[in-house]
Amino acid sequence: MRAREATSWLLALLLAASAPAGASEAVSKLVKSSVEGRLAAELPLSNVRVVLNGGEYTAIPRQDGTFKLHDVSPGTYLLEIMDTQSVWPTVRLDVSAKESGKMRALLTHSRQPLPFPLPLEPLVPTPSFFEKREGFQWSAYLMNPMVIMMGVTLLLMVAPPVKECHTGEPRLALGRGREAAPGGAMHA
Repeated sequence: MRAREATSWLLALLLAASAPAGASEAVSKLVKSSVEGRLAAELPLSNVRVVLNGGEYTAIPRQDGTFKLHDVSPGTYLLEIMDTQSVWPTVRLDVSAKESGKMRALLTHSRQPLPFPLPLEPLVPTPSFFEKREGFQWSAYLMNPMVIMMGVTLLLMVAPPVKECHTGEPRLALGRGREAAPGGAMHA
């Protein structure tokens, strides 16, 4: 009985070991395609990279803007252009497993099909990441709450309020109030 169990275990191990070898042969038989395109840009393309699926496949465009991604396996990919000076569209790329070289490309933002080789143009050739600074404006300075509080305080200090006596007559001078002291006596 133990011999029979041992042979069944050995047979199972041999079958398990032979399965990945057959699977790798099937993968190697898959048809791989090349993706070609052209970048139409006015700026130099020295720092530009063409990337599939975030770096699974990468290409560097030539000076004329053409690029080629070699040995792309069948599947669905996102083609992106990595550039610091322009904003490029993202392209969905479907590579067929059934037919050799059959591919389909769609712009992701408009779902518009693209012909091959891919003609790509920047969405925004020279983006402006920063807003222009506004010039100096007196109205903005004067409407500042701190400036308003300072102005009101300065106005209260410079223009003293007029005080009235209990009789209703305005007090004209401080010196006149000293002359008429109670009891008729004058202070010198």
